[in-house]
Amino acid sequence: MSHPIIRIIGPEGTDEYHAACTLRDLIIAGWPGVDDDLHDDIRIVAGAKCYGQATTDIDLVVFVLLATLRPIPPFTLHAAPDPDPIFIRSLCLTIELKSHQPDRVIFDDNQVTVYYRGRPHSATEQAHKQQAALRDFYAHHDLSPPFVTDLIWLPHVPPERLPDVTHNIIGDQASWGTFLRCVVAVRKPWATRVAGVQEIDAFARAHPTHVTQIIDLLSKRPEMTLLGGRTGERINRVRSGSNQIYKESNQIYKEKMGEQLLIFRGRGGTGKTVRLLQLAYDLYTAQDARVLFLTYNKALVADLQWLFALIGADDGAIARAIVFKTAHAFLYRIVQHLGIMQAPEQFIAHIDEHKQRALQHLRNVHAQDQQPCKALIAAAPEHFDWDYIIIDEAQDWPKDERDLLFLLYDFRRFMLADGVNQMVRNAQHTNWREVIGKGPSQVVTLRKSLRLKAGLCQFAHAVARHLDLPNWQLEPDKEMYGGRVIILEGFYITDRSFHDELMELMKQAHNHPIDMLFCVTPSLVDRRPGQPVHSHVADRLQKWGYRVWDGTAEQMRGSYPIQLDQIRIVQYDSCRGLEAWTSVNLRFDELYDYKRRQYTPPAQTTVEFRDEAREAQLFAASWLMIPLTRAIDTLVIQIQSADHPIAQMLKAVAQACPSVVEWRTLTPPEPLPTT
Repeated sequence: MSHPIIRIIGPEGTDEYHAACTLRDLIIAGWPGVDDDLHDDIRIVAGAKCYGQATTDIDLVVFVLLATLRPIPPFTLHAAPDPDPIFIRSLCLTIELKSHQPDRVIFDDNQVTVYYRGRPHSATEQAHKQQAALRDFYAHHDLSPPFVTDLIWLPHVPPERLPDVTHNIIGDQASWGTFLRCVVAVRKPWATRVAGVQEIDAFARAHPTHVTQIIDLLSKRPEMTLLGGRTGERINRVRSGSNQIYKESNQIYKEKMGEQLLIFRGRGGTGKTVRLLQLAYDLYTAQDARVLFLTYNKALVADLQWLFALIGADDGAIARAIVFKTAHAFLYRIVQHLGIMQAPEQFIAHIDEHKQRALQHLRNVHAQDQQPCKALIAAAPEHFDWDYIIIDEAQDWPKDERDLLFLLYDFRRFMLADGVNQMVRNAQHTNWREVIGKGPSQVVTLRKSLRLKAGLCQFAHAVARHLDLPNWQLEPDKEMYGGRVIILEGFYITDRSFHDELMELMKQAHNHPIDMLFCVTPSLVDRRPGQPVHSHVADRLQKWGYRVWDGTAEQMRGSYPIQLDQIRIVQYDSCRGLEAWTSVNLRFDELYDYKRRQYTPPAQTTVEFRDEAREAQLFAASWLMIPLTRAIDTLVIQIQSADHPIAQMLKAVAQACPSVVEWRTLTPPEPLPTT
């Protein structure tokens, strides 16, 4: 029998889909005839995805929109009618589904803890996070959220085992009335009296017409593009060891996982992050391990989550076992649970002070022969119970953050990506081996480019030589021939014809707008007080009819694009680790000046005589190489002035690489505003 009015959205065959079918049958039994009323709208999303939120996965999301009020069903068919019944007009539920047996569930008052692999997991906290994620997901898409009620469903726990206090828990033998009475009991939302009748209306301040739009987003998976497919193939090649390069390196370190500090060292595009993703996935599948993947960059966290979604590794237990976080988010949790943070809202402003207090606290604990991580795991295992920790861009982590992590976890649990001359946060390279003494460690050096086509490798080498960067080497993959560089003198974004030309080339290569990346300077970001932060480039592209994902906006950096027709935009400071088929670097000469001004000499050094001007020049030059190695096929570099030293350098490189580089001059009417 089909139920056209109660619709279930989600992948069939999953536990969540089966639970949604059971819930649908309970609704029909509790409200006879609801499946025949064409004016009612009830939808259940199984395995919903709130991409871009801290909590991505929601087991069940239930939307109930009724044209006619329906009462809460009685406990039994023969129960006396309630003298003051409560009616339902609309509901929005998030349901955390836990199929654990009773002996793996613990109740503490109205809190629910379940056990995975012998480790406690707070179902109550997870349910609350799901509710918050759905509300934030609405807001993220500029929609007014309904009142969201979070519930916990334990289908294998008898009702007599549930706590004898007010709670949001559903056990075995539940009816639709059980779910609704739970909503009433927790008073989320309150029942209000309208025209003498008590009713619950979760959409009182929201727009029911937005339900379809939200459901489409909740149930939409990122679509595979040619670029995503290439990256997924790289992970699969590493994972399978089918290529001789990967096969040799796999044999070197896989047998010693957990017995040594492992470091992958190489320049941008050599596959450091790909190998770390492969290791995380292998450790989960082979050892059922929990892996924490840390990086400093919100945009890169989003990009890694997007990649995992593309290769189908973001579902169910995998998403809970392999977790991506920013360094600051994890440090915040450490400081919070150590109890040394007085004003959470001031965490970032006083982060150096917080780190020093945390270090002193942990060193004192170690001096007493205690293990602080055990206490943190006991207090919050979902935040601190990790078998392995992966550090991306480890060369750029401040030493105090490195020391904090090594005080909490054995250094043998760590795997690092060490980018050569790719510093963003620090001017000096951070050595993670210097604090482990003679402890076992291994460095796997990567030289072959897995991203840049041969022509782009040739161009990057020529730029590095002309910038006088010492020992800059990147070996091209001979199978990846081709690659082109277009240098634009003028104002790219005011010339639509050139942009349309690039988009047509992307289309001919069977790519999508999402495979294009714009990198912009801070001057191209609008930061007017009282206005949402956004880029001028996004404004112009949208005016031309293109859709964008504007990573310069704070509200967007934690998410990632899920539409193929969105062009990505980030600030240069957030571009490291990202890649694109076509990368457009705007105001490249301005980037050099910006980074020279940013250079800060190290506070402590053993060098007696220093040339700080030379150091600043090398710092800025090294920075230029980061956006120059984002593209796979086409690199566009736009400069403001032909007289700038960077423009002169690029002219010399263009003459040295005539088969790769094309120089164009644009004469638009006026540039974009400068903020």
